[in-house]
Amino acid sequence: MHNGALEGARLAPGGAARPRRLTGGSVPAPLYPQLQARRNVSREQVSAHQRKRLHGAMVEAVARHGYTATTVNEVTSLAGVSKKTLYKHFVDKQECFLDTYDLVVEQAVKRISSAYRGKPSKIAGAPGSGAVQGERDWADGLCRAFDAFVEELAARPKGARLALVEVLAAGPVALQRIERGEAIFQRMIAQSLEQAGDEMTLSPILLGGIVHGIWYVARSRLLEGRPTAMAGSSRQLLDWMLTYRSPGAQLLDRGPATGLFAAPVPSPRSWRERPGRIEGDERTRMLRAAAQISATGGYEALTAGQVAQLACVEWEVFSREFGSVEQCFLACLELLSAQALARALRESGGAPDWPDAICRAIGSLLSQVARDRVFARVAFVEIFAAGPAGVRRRAALMGSFAEVLARHAPPSRQPRPLVAEAIVGAVWGIVHHHVVHGRVRALPAFAGHASYITLAPIIGAEQAIEAILAERGRRRGA
Repeated sequence: MHNGALEGARLAPGGAARPRRLTGGSVPAPLYPQLQARRNVSREQVSAHQRKRLHGAMVEAVARHGYTATTVNEVTSLAGVSKKTLYKHFVDKQECFLDTYDLVVEQAVKRISSAYRGKPSKIAGAPGSGAVQGERDWADGLCRAFDAFVEELAARPKGARLALVEVLAAGPVALQRIERGEAIFQRMIAQSLEQAGDEMTLSPILLGGIVHGIWYVARSRLLEGRPTAMAGSSRQLLDWMLTYRSPGAQLLDRGPATGLFAAPVPSPRSWRERPGRIEGDERTRMLRAAAQISATGGYEALTAGQVAQLACVEWEVFSREFGSVEQCFLACLELLSAQALARALRESGGAPDWPDAICRAIGSLLSQVARDRVFARVAFVEIFAAGPAGVRRRAALMGSFAEVLARHAPPSRQPRPLVAEAIVGAVWGIVHHHVVHGRVRALPAFAGHASYITLAPIIGAEQAIEAILAERGRRRGA
């Protein structure tokens, strides 16, 4: 995603590059040549050339340091322009970043959409592969789109990282842009599935989960520095997605509040702050204090002094236990996540079989997020404010959830690691969507969707529906 228009700045009309030498190693040399004064170069051309260079410089700077640590000074140095020029085009660093994000996504969508609409071809093993040569296979476009998506990661890793990883740290203002990109891919998948018949359509929440799962797998590879690791996996991801095609999946959408899979919504009282003194040993008190401060005032408001004061410990105790506020925050996230997972596993312990245990565990996790405002805020919102370290820790936690899922599945049906990752990413994405949109209390009503996303690729769609029905019947009977 660093090619195309972003690299077009290198080829824009003008003189040769005039790279500046590094001064003391603190100022990076510019990446692009400046336009030389020429009569046939208009002001609009100069302005467009400057924007291209700023876009390319933003991609490069973010690839080097991450969005949070990227500075206006570095972007302008790499672009070979002054700060005045940047502020002529953009209000601040964030606006420059988001404009670059829009351009990166626009170029990627064009390439993927072009592949999606490309000439139909025979896909070995795809549904309908026995059709007459030349007849459009409804899965053909998706196969090409998945291949193009994987190619984007391998060919343009810097732009891919900006669009899939670093944008998460750009604050709430980036949320609308992220969801706009997700909607494009949801529509692409929905259009293909509609060609298979109305009984195979999926609800928006399932489509959203699928896109979240695919993007999570891609993010993981980018964070690991292995953008080419998904090569050859597009077929596996497509097969995973197709496991959710089932007429029975429509039962999941019979009204979250009154439908077949409805679950009790936590009462408003469970949302109130728990009064009283924080209990536990010194370390536990500091971790809980960090969680409360982050959930109330945001990660940016978290300081060592505040944590020590709320936890009723001396400042020296904090500095001895944690090397930084960031370490304390990440440790509190791990504590909250471990407690939630342990509670979910306990509540699923008496289940008669593995599918039922999954339904109970997922129901427990969604209820915990819905009831615990601190956990919801820290794990699904403030974690991104912690920058690259927070994104990496989030990926590690989700990876551990995927390992637990795969390890506890029946030996004969254990999912492939990539499928387990996609499942966890899909469920996590659904939860994140509800949290950031202030609809977290409705989460327990979607336990059926989350259970179906987890079970269908492992035991089959119809058996997953049967397991969810059986668990719901037992709960109502109890």
